Amino acid sequence: MKLEIVTTTLDETLLAKEAGADRVELVSGITEGALTPTYGSLKGIWQHAGVAAYCMIRPHNHGFVYSEHDIEEMIADIQNLKGMADHFVLGCLKEDRTIDEEHLQRLLEACGDTPVVFHKALDQTADQMAALRTLARYPQIKRVLSNYQAKRIDQELPRLQQMMNYALSLGLQTTFAGGIQLETLPLLAQIGATDVHISSAARIEGKAANLLDPQRIRQFRQACDQ
Repeated sequence: MKLEIVTTTLDETLLAKEAGADRVELVSGITEGALTPTYGSLKGIWQHAGVAAYCMIRPHNHGFVYSEHDIEEMIADIQNLKGMADHFVLGCLKEDRTIDEEHLQRLLEACGDTPVVFHKALDQTADQMAALRTLARYPQIKRVLSNYQAKRIDQELPRLQQMMNYALSLGLQTTFAGGIQLETLPLLAQIGATDVHISSAARIEGKAANLLDPQRIRQFRQACDQ
C-alpha cells in the first residue's frame, strides 16, 4: 500500500520521506483538522524534498459549508500555490449535506490541470454513493479521502470494500483516512486497499499537537509493505 503522511513543514516532510512515506499531505493548523499550508512551506518542499506533496485547501475549521468570501479566499490560495502542488485536496458541501457543485466547479476551474482529491467532507455527506456519483462527473477529481463513515474498521470491512469498489467503478481511487492504526492495515490489505493516510497516528503519542515520530512512520511503512 502507498503511505501518505500529513506534514506541516519542509523539515517534517523530509523526515517523513526518510522514514518511508510515499507522499505527504501538506497542511497548516493540524490541531484544527488541517488547513491551507503556507506558500513558503510548499515552495520549500517543491524545491528541496523530492516527494509528491498533496496540498490542502481549507480556509477554516468551521465545517465544509463555505461562504462566497471563503470560496474567493480558496481560489486565491489555489492560484498562489498552483504549479508547486502535485494535487490539491479540497471539498465543499451544501447545508443539506450534498456536494456543493456550484462552488466545486469554481474551485476546479482555479486548479486548472492540477488533479484534485476530494477530502473527508465526503464523510459528512448524507448519501455517500450519491456523492461519489456526483464527484465522478469531474475528470479532475481522481481520488477521495475517506473511511466511508466507519466507526470500527475491523467490524465493517465488507461495507468498506463495497464502497471502495463502487468508487473504483466510477473511476475514483480511495485513500483510506480516519482511525487508521497499525493493526488496521492488514485488514485494509485484505480488501484490496491501495492507499492509506496517516495523520495523528504518525506523531509522538499519537497526538496531533506533537512532532512526527519517525519510528512510527517506519512501522507504518513496514506494515504497508507486508
